Amino acid sequence: MHQLMKIDKKFIAILAIGIWVATHSLWDAEAWAKASSKTKRSLSKQLYNVGGFGQEKRILSKKGVTSNMLTRPRILRALGLSNEHVELVNDVYKGTFKASDFYSQKLKQIRNNFNRGHITRSIRFFRSSVGRKFVRLNAKSLTKSQRAYNNFLKKIIKKMPKNKRLQLFDQLERSVNGVDQLFDYQSSVLRLTNPVNRQFNALHADLLVNRLRSGLRERFRSWKILRYMFDYQSLSNRELKKLVAFFQSPAGQWFNSVDHKGNLAGFATVNRKALRRMEKILNALESGRQNIQTTKVVFAPGLRHLFSEKRDPFDPLIVPEDEKKDKKGKGAAAPKPKDGKAKVSAVVVLATKIGGLPAIPYELYRRIKESNPRLYSDLDYYAALFKNKRGLQGMKMSELEEEIKQYNKLINRARKETELLVQTPLQSNLDQLTLAGVIWDEQETVGLIQTPDTKGHTIRVGSFIGPDFGVVQSIGQDRVVVLEQLRKYDGTIVTQTQFIEFPKPDEEE
Repeated sequence: MHQLMKIDKKFIAILAIGIWVATHSLWDAEAWAKASSKTKRSLSKQLYNVGGFGQEKRILSKKGVTSNMLTRPRILRALGLSNEHVELVNDVYKGTFKASDFYSQKLKQIRNNFNRGHITRSIRFFRSSVGRKFVRLNAKSLTKSQRAYNNFLKKIIKKMPKNKRLQLFDQLERSVNGVDQLFDYQSSVLRLTNPVNRQFNALHADLLVNRLRSGLRERFRSWKILRYMFDYQSLSNRELKKLVAFFQSPAGQWFNSVDHKGNLAGFATVNRKALRRMEKILNALESGRQNIQTTKVVFAPGLRHLFSEKRDPFDPLIVPEDEKKDKKGKGAAAPKPKDGKAKVSAVVVLATKIGGLPAIPYELYRRIKESNPRLYSDLDYYAALFKNKRGLQGMKMSELEEEIKQYNKLINRARKETELLVQTPLQSNLDQLTLAGVIWDEQETVGLIQTPDTKGHTIRVGSFIGPDFGVVQSIGQDRVVVLEQLRKYDGTIVTQTQFIEFPKPDEEE
C-alpha cells in the first residue's frame, strides 16, 4: 500500500508538470501566433511604448535637456579641458536637443533592425513585473536630482553593498556595455568641437578619444556601476538576476544594440544643430577684423577675451615716439630732415620685416613642443620679444635686425620638421584639391577628395588637409569647410577658413 502511494505521488507530480508545460506551450504558441499576425510597424511601436521610450520622450519634452546632460562636463574636465573650454563646448550645444527628433530616431532604428523573434521576446520581458519596474525606474531617473545622488553616495560609503549585489551590477554593466556606449556619444562631441581645441591649447580630438577609451575607461566604468546602483536600488537581487539574464540573452542583446543605434542616430540630429552653431562661432572668429558686437552676442563674458586680441594689421608694429598720437587723437608731425626730403623711418622698415616673418602651422608647432622642447622654448622667447613693443623701441637698429634674422632661421627650422606630421596627398595646396563626392550616413558624413594625382581620398570632420594642416570643420552638400590655424611671429594664433568645392562645369572640361 505504501509502495502504491509513492507511485501515485510520482504520477501526480509528473502529471502536474505535464499540464504546466502543455498550458505554457499552448500560451507561447498562441502568443507567437498573435505576434506573427501583427505588422512590422505595429510591433515596432509596441516595443517602443512598452520599452519606455514614449514615457521618456514625454518627460524630457516637459523637463527639457540642458547642455550639461549632452556634453558631460565631468568627462571633459577629466580629459584636461579648462573651465573656459568646457563652457564654450556647452554653449555650442545649447538648445540643440528636441525630444521628438531624438526619439523618432529610436523608433526608426527598431523598424530598420526589425527581428520578429527578438522583438516579441523583448515585449514579453517588458510586460513582466521586472520589465515594468525597470522601465519605471528608468523614467524616474530622468527626474532625480544631483542632491539625491550625492546622498546615495554618502550612504554607500558608510555601508557598502554585499559582494553578491556588487557582482550583479557589474554583470549588468558588462551586458549593456554602458561605459563604451557613453564614450561613443562623448567622442562625437569631442570631434565636433575639435576646431576650437587649439584655441585652448588642447589636444586633437582623436588623441582625446584615445585617452578617453584607454586611460579613463575603468574610472568611468566604476562611475557607471554606481549610477546603476542608484537608479535601480529598489530592485532585489532576484529581480537583478532576471534583468541581467534578459540583457545577456540574444533578444536582450538585440534590444540593447538597437537602443544604442537609436541613441547614436538621435545624437546625430543634436550634432547637426550643434555644428550649425559651431559654424556661426567660427565664422565670427575668422572674419578678419572681427566686430566686437558679434563677439558679445556669440560668447559669454568669460570667453570673449580669448577671441578678441587681434591687432589691426594696418597699425605699425613699432611707432616712433615723435609719431605717437596725443590725448586728443591727433598725430604729432614728424620733423623734416634738413634736405627737405621725406625720410622713411628705419623702424617702419623693420616692422615690415617682422610682419613678413613666415607663420608656423599650429599643429606642427604643438608637436614641436613634445619632440623638440628647446626649439619650442626659443620660438616662445622670440614671440614674447616681438610682442613687447615698448621693449623693442629701446633696442638699437643693428640689434633688432640681428634678432629678426635669428628668429627667421628658427621659424624656417621649425617649418622643416613637417616629418613630425603624417604626410599624405591631402597635404597638397587646397586650390589643387577638388570635392568629388559626399557620402551621407546617419552617424557621419564622408567626403571624397580628388588630389592632383587624380586619386580619390576620403575625409571626415577632424581630418588634416592642406599644406598648413588645416582641419576639416564640416562637410556640406556642395563644399568642405577647412579651418587653418597658424602661429604668427608674436605667438598669436590666426585662424582662417578655406573651402573645397565641386569643380565648376568649365573646370571639368
